Amino acid sequence: MSFSKSLFLCSTVALLGINMLFGQGRYKTTRGIVEFNASTPLEDIEAINREVNAILSSSGEFAVVLLIRDFQFPRKLMQEHFNENYLESDTYPKSYFTGKMEAIDPNLISETPENVKLTGKLKLHGITKKVSVPGTIYRTKKGIRLESSFIIRPEDYGIDIPTLMFKKIAKEVKTSFTFELIKM
Repeated sequence: MSFSKSLFLCSTVALLGINMLFGQGRYKTTRGIVEFNASTPLEDIEAINREVNAILSSSGEFAVVLLIRDFQFPRKLMQEHFNENYLESDTYPKSYFTGKMEAIDPNLISETPENVKLTGKLKLHGITKKVSVPGTIYRTKKGIRLESSFIIRPEDYGIDIPTLMFKKIAKEVKTSFTFELIKM
């Protein structure tokens, strides 16, 4: 078993542990989507990860884990640079978010989209920061859909962008996620 697959398995076991703590009324996905766009007028830089694990408890606790290497880019060289030079995915293979959805009971969510705020800690590139991001949540035929768009600043997470590349990579990275959470 490869190192990254072992790490992913450990992450899944950790999420299952969190799952046990969260109690009844849990919702989860192993196919969540996280996208980012770091484009500038000189370069289009965007990627998508469709292998994101997320879990939401009935108390509004929320956790996400993803493998950095699972981000897919339009060009292989761009993906290689992202993993080796910027996110250093061999050293920092995963990103995590743990937190709480404020003032919403997941069991009372309707089909009408509601605004929510997710507050917690985002760990990226080995650095953990407190974050608060807006989102939208609503019930679907399959479960609960949770969406958000927010900004990440690479410098906040110790991601160095060489001066030569500074004009090709945005200082503020537009990030979004979509999770179709299924009741467990």
